[in-house]
Amino acid sequence: MTRFAALDPLWQRLRSWPRPLVGLLSAHWKHAARTVAAALSALGIAYALELDMPFSAAVTVMLVAHPVHGMVLSKSINRFLGTLAGALVSVVLMGAFAQTPEMFMLGLSLWMGACTFASTLLRNFRSYGTVLAGYTVVLIAMPGVEAPDTMFHLVANRVSDVTIGIVCSGLVAALFTSRSAERGLRHKLRGGMLDLVDYAGRALRDPQADGRSAEAIRRRLAAEIVALDSLAEFAAAESAAIAPLRDTLRIGLAAMLGVLAAGASAEEALRRLPRTEGGHLADPGLARAVTDCLGLLGELAIALGHPDSPARAGELAALRQRLLALAQRIEAGIDPTRLPDLVARDRLAELLDELRATLGGPIALAAPPAGPGRAVPLPGAEEDRRRAGRFGFHLDWRGAAINGVRATLATWVAGAVWILTAWPYGWMMVAMVVPNAGLLAMRDHPERDAVELTKGCLLAALLGWVSLAYLLPLFDSFAGLCLVIGPILFLAVLLSVNPATAFIGVGVSVFYLTLLTPSNPMVYNASLFLNSALPTVGGAALTMVVFRVVLPNDLRGHVRAIVRAMRRDILDLLNRDVAPSDWETRMHDRMIRLIGRMRAAEMNHAELIRGGFAALRIGREVIRARRLHAGFPPGGLVDRLIEPSRHALARIDRAPRATVRALRLSANGLLTVAAHEQPERAAELGAIAASLLEVAMLVGRNRRFFQSGGRGLARGLPC
Repeated sequence: MTRFAALDPLWQRLRSWPRPLVGLLSAHWKHAARTVAAALSALGIAYALELDMPFSAAVTVMLVAHPVHGMVLSKSINRFLGTLAGALVSVVLMGAFAQTPEMFMLGLSLWMGACTFASTLLRNFRSYGTVLAGYTVVLIAMPGVEAPDTMFHLVANRVSDVTIGIVCSGLVAALFTSRSAERGLRHKLRGGMLDLVDYAGRALRDPQADGRSAEAIRRRLAAEIVALDSLAEFAAAESAAIAPLRDTLRIGLAAMLGVLAAGASAEEALRRLPRTEGGHLADPGLARAVTDCLGLLGELAIALGHPDSPARAGELAALRQRLLALAQRIEAGIDPTRLPDLVARDRLAELLDELRATLGGPIALAAPPAGPGRAVPLPGAEEDRRRAGRFGFHLDWRGAAINGVRATLATWVAGAVWILTAWPYGWMMVAMVVPNAGLLAMRDHPERDAVELTKGCLLAALLGWVSLAYLLPLFDSFAGLCLVIGPILFLAVLLSVNPATAFIGVGVSVFYLTLLTPSNPMVYNASLFLNSALPTVGGAALTMVVFRVVLPNDLRGHVRAIVRAMRRDILDLLNRDVAPSDWETRMHDRMIRLIGRMRAAEMNHAELIRGGFAALRIGREVIRARRLHAGFPPGGLVDRLIEPSRHALARIDRAPRATVRALRLSANGLLTVAAHEQPERAAELGAIAASLLEVAMLVGRNRRFFQSGGRGLARGLPC
C-alpha cells in the first residue's frame, strides 16, 4: 500500500473526471455525428444531381456546422446571401475583363478589400457573409479564367452546391438538434438578471467594499450581457415565438448595462454619506429608502428564480410597478439644500428605474402567447421604448481600413505571382490566400491562427493522400466512400470544437474534401492530387507571411484607438442627441473590446479600464442632464448657469482641472436656484446638479485618461 500511496491524489482526480468529461464528450460527439450525417447527405444528393463539384456541398455543411440550431440557421442564411452576391460580382468581373487577367485581378482585389473592410464593421454572421461575398468570386471565377464561356455554368454549380449544403445542414439541425438557442437565452437571461440583482444589492449593502472586486464583477456582467444580444439574434432565427420579442429583449439588455453604471454611481454616492459609529447611514430617511430598495431586490431575486409561467410574468409585472413607485417616492424626498442627500437619492432612483426597464425581457419570455385579454401590462414600457435607441457597437474604422488594405494587397500580390509565373495550378494558391486574408483579419493574433490553419492543411493533405492511395481503391460504391471519409470528417469536427485545435480542425474539414475532390466516377490521380496539395499548403504558408509582413496587427494601436474613440464621443455628445441605450451599449462594447485587446497584447493597465468606465458614466450623465434641461425655457437662467459647463466639457482633453471647477460652479448655481423653486422644479434642478457633480468627480479622478485622448496614459504603455 505504501508503495503506491503517492498515486492516491492522481487516482482521486481520475475518479472525479468521468461525469463531466463524459457529458462534454457526449455533446461534442453528437454534434460531430450530426455534422457528418448532414455532410454525407449533401454529398450524396450532389452526386445524384450530377453536379460538377459535389464535394462543395459537403464542405458547405462543414463550414456552417454549429452545436446551436439558431446559429446554424443564421450562418446558413448569411452564407447563402454572400454566395449570391459573390456569384453576381463573378459574372460582372469576368464579363468585363475576360481577356485581361491583370484587370480582373485588380477588380477582384478591390472587391475583396471592400468586403473585408465592411465585414470588420459588422457583427456575428453578417460579418462572415460579407467577407464570403468577397472570396466567393475567387472560388467561382478562378477555375473558369481559361474558359470564360463556362462562367454561368460555374455560377449555377456553386450556388447549387451551397444551397444543397445549407438545406441538408438545416434539416439535420431541425430534426436532431433541440432549440438550444432559445433554451440558452432563457437560462442565461435568468442567470444574468439574478447576477445583476445581486450586484445592485452589494452596491447598496456594502458601498465601502473594495472597488476592484466590484469593477471585476462589472466587467464580467458586461461581457455576458453583450453576448446575450447575439444569443437573442440566434434564438429569434430559431424560434417563431422569440422573433416578435427581439426589440423588447434589446431594450431590456440595454437597461441591464445601464444598471451596471447606475449601480456604480449609487455605490459611490452612498460611500460619501456620513455614518454612525455602527456603520449605518446617519440620515434615517435615506437609510429607510436603502432598506426598502434591498427588500424589493430580494423579492425580485426570488421571482426571477421561478420557472417561466404566466404567474411569474404577472409577479414580475407587479414588481416592475413597485420599482417605479419606490423610485418616485425616493425622488419626492429630495431636498435641494442638502447636497449629499440629493445626490444619493437621485442615484438610488436612477438605479431602480434601470432595474424596472430590465424586466421587459423576462416578462415577455414568461408571458403566454399574445391574445385578447392575455397581454401582461408593463408599466413604463412606452417610456422605455422612447428612451431606447438601437443596440450600438464600436465601429473600428481604423482596423477596418487596415484589414481592407491588407486584403487588397494580398489578393493583388497573389494574383500577380500567379500571372507572372504562369503556374497552371497557381489559381489554387490565390484561392487559398484570399479567403484567409479576409477570414483571419478579425482575429487578435491572425499570424498564430494562420500557423494552425497551415497545420490543418498539412494534416488534410496527408489524410487525403492515404485515402486516395490506399483506402478508396478498396471500395467501388458511395457507401464505401462514406466509410472512408466519414471518420476523418468526424475527427475534424471534434478538433474544430476544441479552442486549442479549432483552426487545425477547420483546415482538415475544408481541405480534406477539397484536395480529395470526390467525383463521379472517382478519379485516382496521384499527380493531380499533389499538384493541388502543393499550392493549397503553400497558400496557407503564404498567409502567415501576409499577416506578419503586410500591415501586421498592432494590438497596442487598437487599444489607443479605442481610448481616442471614447474621448471623441464625449465631445460629440455636446453637439448631438444620443439615445441612452445607444450610448450604453456602444461604450460597453468598447470596454469589452478594450479589455480583450489589452489581454491579447498582454497588457495590464487598470487605469485605462477605470478611465473607460468613467467615460461611459460621463456620457450617461450628459445625456440625462440634457433630457432634464429640455424642460426649461431656452435662454433663461438655467441655460446661463449650464453654458459654462458645456464649454468646459469641450476642453476636457486640454484643461481637465478647469473643467472640474466649471462643473462644480454650475452645479452650485443650480442648487441655489432650486432652493427658491417649487418642489417639482427644484427636484429637476437638483437632478441636473447631481449629474454635473458626478461628471466633475469622474473627470477629476481620471484626468490622465482624458488628456489628449488618453495620450497621457498611452505614453505609459510599452510600445
